[in-house]
Formats: sequence, C-alpha cells, structure tokens
Amino acid sequence: MNVDDPKLDRLFQLYGKCCPEVEPSANFMPVIWQRIEARRSFSLTFQRVARALATISVGLGLLLAGLNMAGAKRGIIAPTYADALAADHTVEKTYYTEAIRPIPPTDSIFAEYK
Repeated sequence: MNVDDPKLDRLFQLYGKCCPEVEPSANFMPVIWQRIEARRSFSLTFQRVARALATISVGLGLLLAGLNMAGAKRGIIAPTYADALAADHTVEKTYYTEAIRPIPPTDSIFAEYK
C-alpha cells in the first residue's frame, strides 16, 4: 500500500472540513456526563422498579408456598370448588354439603308412617 495516496489525502481533507475540531472547555467532561445521565435516567429507574417488583413477587410466592405447605401438614386445607361439585354428584357428601343441607336421620323419615 502506498502511503502517499492522493485519494486518501483528499478524503482526510474532506473529513476535516465536515467535522471541525472542537476545543474542549473546562466544563467539557461534566456536560458530557450530564447528557449521558439524562439519557440513562429513565432506563435506570425502570430497571430498579422492575428488580424491586421481581424481588417482591418472588418473596410473596415463597410466602404463599410456605403457608400452603404449613396448611397441608396440619390438615386444615378446605376442599376446592371442584371437590364440592364432584361430591355433589356422588353418594358421599363432603362436610360442606352436610353443613348446608343436613341429612335427616333415618328414623325421622319413617316416623310418619308408623
């Protein structure tokens, strides 16, 4: 490659005319950092809020899972709506249906016919 290429010299001259050199002042670096921080402030705020919400949701999920496990060990978990519907169509009734509609004793059914 030839170092004395006239086309390359002409390109550098045109580049120098298009992009004049700027003399930095005493406030050059602080102004640049202010511009950078102004552009990044929204994204940093959004990232912080997103991380906080993710942390809170993980903590809440662990808390609910722990409460669910503790309730299962004690046997205090109530049947679900699907369990109640399934029990309503079977011979066996859950304690929810018995509490709402008590089954009368068999003696009282035949008491009228005696």
